[in-house]
Amino acid sequence: RRMEITRITGTTPIDVSLATYKAIETRRQCFDETHDAILLRTLFTREHDATPAIASAPVPARVARPARTGRRRGRVTVTLFGQARAALNLRNAYLVALTALVRHKASLLVLLAHEGTPKRRWVATTAEDLYAGSPHLAQQHAHQVAPVWFVDTIVSHAQIVARLRVAARLAGLSYGQDVEVVDA
Repeated sequence: RRMEITRITGTTPIDVSLATYKAIETRRQCFDETHDAILLRTLFTREHDATPAIASAPVPARVARPARTGRRRGRVTVTLFGQARAALNLRNAYLVALTALVRHKASLLVLLAHEGTPKRRWVATTAEDLYAGSPHLAQQHAHQVAPVWFVDTIVSHAQIVARLRVAARLAGLSYGQDVEVVDA
């Protein structure tokens, strides 16, 4: 993944691993928070230690107190074949459930490639093909679920449920019994 880190003097692109990107995203407090703000907040504070991680640099006021939005963090649970698992967020729950369905039926992604609209596919073999009408979205919102398969992650709770219902049906399973995502 390529992230843009905004500084006072401009932007500097850096390469980060998918695991690092996911770690940064799990620390997001609101949708309008930039990657730069997340990194600064994380670098300058520690959850279990009152001392700053980098004591020589002051914490900018705009990062120390991020604006509150209406976003809430609920408890998201993925139930797969009778076993409930906690998920970090709805996006993560969607990816966990979809990956489990793909493990159950290997050809599922090929079947799901026909779902969606011509400009917005559910899954595709390239990130750019997911967003034919808006290819700039591919870099930030396409998630690779298999060696040559990407999934669209700009989805609401209702879209996640609808897509998992279709995926479960195509895999020969039942949404609500074999697989389910619950946002409490």
